[in-house]
Amino acid sequence: MKLSSVAALVLLLASVAAGTAVRAAPASDARELVTAYFRQMFEEKNVEAAMQAYVAPDIIQHDPYLPDGAAAIADFFVPYFEQHPQSSVEIKRVLADGNMVTVHSLWKESPEDNGQAAVDIYRVDAGRIVEQWRVSQEIPDHPANRNTMF
Repeated sequence: MKLSSVAALVLLLASVAAGTAVRAAPASDARELVTAYFRQMFEEKNVEAAMQAYVAPDIIQHDPYLPDGAAAIADFFVPYFEQHPQSSVEIKRVLADGNMVTVHSLWKESPEDNGQAAVDIYRVDAGRIVEQWRVSQEIPDHPANRNTMF
C-alpha cells in the first residue's frame, strides 16, 4: 500500500473516531461508486449485480471473517440474506478522500434487533472496489451514556 493510501486511511479512521468529517472534494467518483455498491448490495440485496458492477474479482479483504475475492463475498451474503430476509442496513454517513471511501452504517438482522454500528473502508481503483476493511460493534441494550453510536 502506498504511503498516501496509509495516510488517507489513518485520517479517515481518526475522523470517524473523533466524530468529524474529513474535508474532501465534492462527490468524487469513488464516493459515488461505493455508495451505489452499498445500496445495491445491502439495501436492495442484489448481490450478484453488485459484485459484477462494482467489485474487482480479486478484492483484497481485511474483514477477518471473509477470504479474499468477490466470490467469497457473494458466497457469504447470498445465504445470509436468505436466512435473514428482514435484515437491513442504513447508511449514516459516507466520507471520501480520493480513492478511499468510508461508510458508517447501522446493520440489523431484524426490526427488533439493536443492531451493529459498522465502519467499512473501501479502496477504489480503475472503477472497481479493490480492497476492504471492516470494523463493527454491537449496540448495547444499556449504554453508559445517552449519545448514540451515530
